[in-house]
Amino acid sequence: MPPDRTASPPRVLRPLEHRSDPPREAGVPTAATEGLRSLGRPGTIALVFALLSGLLTHAYHLFDYPLYQTDEGIYMERAWAVIREHGLSPQTYVYDHAPAGWLMIAAWVELLPRHFEAFGNPVNAGRVLMVILHVASTFFLFEIARKLTGGLLAPLIATFFFNFSFLAVYYQRMALLDNIMVFWVLLSVYLPLRRRGYLFTGLWSGLAFGTSVVTKENAIFFAPAIFYLVYRQTKEEANRSFAITFWLIGASAPIVTYFLYATLKGELFPKNFSFNLNKPPQGHVSLLYEMWYQIHRNSGTLFTPNSSGLQPDYLYTSWLPRDPYLLVGGTAAMLICLWVGWRQRQENPAWLVAGGLAFGIAFYLARGSVILDFYVIPLIPLYALCIALVADRTLKRIPVATAVPSITILCAVLLLVPSGGSPDGGYLLKHNQAGKLQLADPYHVPQTFMQNEEIAWVRHNIPTSAHIVSDDDIWVALHDVKPVYPYDQSHWNAASDPQVRNKIFGGGNWQDIDYFVMSNGMEQAMQLNNGSTSSSRGIEAYMLYALYYHSSKVWQINRGDVHLYIYKVNH
Repeated sequence: MPPDRTASPPRVLRPLEHRSDPPREAGVPTAATEGLRSLGRPGTIALVFALLSGLLTHAYHLFDYPLYQTDEGIYMERAWAVIREHGLSPQTYVYDHAPAGWLMIAAWVELLPRHFEAFGNPVNAGRVLMVILHVASTFFLFEIARKLTGGLLAPLIATFFFNFSFLAVYYQRMALLDNIMVFWVLLSVYLPLRRRGYLFTGLWSGLAFGTSVVTKENAIFFAPAIFYLVYRQTKEEANRSFAITFWLIGASAPIVTYFLYATLKGELFPKNFSFNLNKPPQGHVSLLYEMWYQIHRNSGTLFTPNSSGLQPDYLYTSWLPRDPYLLVGGTAAMLICLWVGWRQRQENPAWLVAGGLAFGIAFYLARGSVILDFYVIPLIPLYALCIALVADRTLKRIPVATAVPSITILCAVLLLVPSGGSPDGGYLLKHNQAGKLQLADPYHVPQTFMQNEEIAWVRHNIPTSAHIVSDDDIWVALHDVKPVYPYDQSHWNAASDPQVRNKIFGGGNWQDIDYFVMSNGMEQAMQLNNGSTSSSRGIEAYMLYALYYHSSKVWQINRGDVHLYIYKVNH
């Protein structure tokens, strides 16, 4: 729907002041300081449209597309361990990620009537939670954009990209820590904008930010922009020092708790205080060693295609093809926000806040390290916010009679014209081989049925005593419902977890493997993991030897470039 340009007062660059109050330095525009009108009927309609469109685009066809991913399976199996085994992982917890994300998934699953099987495949339970969090994040993004600009135009534009972008729909449906982290980050930004002058607002904002860090550690890159927001929001308040202190306490509490957990388990420092990356210390896992290892991981730069040969060039093969509009336009908008925000930082720091938030995660992606395809998730809402601020200022300089048709045409172009996902389709519709318009892949193409058929074949044809090497996306399905397969393990754990490798697979003996349940993606991951670093070189060699020289294919299914197959090892 076209935005209502009369629903709220014109955007102002400094807080409104009561006539009896002395002038004071500006903070970020908020409802509390500027008399920003309540939503009213037009604003309520706009908000409901944003929430419903986010619900529909992310929930429709949710259980069928995209394919269940390895990382989804990892977080679901760790949530399973929380509920079934009262631990943080069914295998050795190596501190590769902080646990707040799957603790939240576990709490959600515990509420469901049939737990992991409430929606069929166990991963679906996690995906339903992602939809709920996305709708909540849409509300936060809408309100953040509204309070930074004072109108409804920016919120509509920001939530449009957040809800309809092919890049957003593809990744935000998945049960990933990044999606949970985005929810907490947006909540942390929303709270100080919602209330100014409330002493404990800083505490709740800090707690939300700290929770985001112990959900996914790269949330720490948002810290400067969020702290700057809190600083500016409390600059003129009498209790400013208390509010900032409370924010720091709230932000630190979840992180300190995580370190305290590792300390109490005797797993804070590595054995003999050795941080040698070429020879990992034995004896026990270590939080600080894992952090040291993660900091030193490097597979080249984001902008050089196949620069290292160890990871796909996601920028060119996955992100830009799915949505060049959001990425290119968002980068330009972020730079504009930083430039304008710095020039107007005294009278209107809103632009610097938006640009700083986007720059934090853009810097993380661009700095040069190991990048996975879904790491783009936190960039999506913040690029959308920057685009919204720039568009809001630009379009408000245009007469209403010209601006409304322009917005309508822009939305139609993004929804229908070739942009992302395929060369012949837009955000919502695409042309099929017959030249007719149909819904885009996220609302049309079934993929997960292949993994469900794979699980069904295992249950009907493989004994429960078999030693299976599989991917994590089917792990919970084979461990939570009878018949249970206690000796099914992912190739990652069969390679790197000594307990799994020694107890189930004879310390790396290929003859202790009975079946491979896998995909072409898992095969590629095994090859890369087998020689990615000097410390991991050859760790999957015994599995690859069994697969290539002593196995025969007993089942296969293909769709497009996705291939699933099961191999039986011939002893």
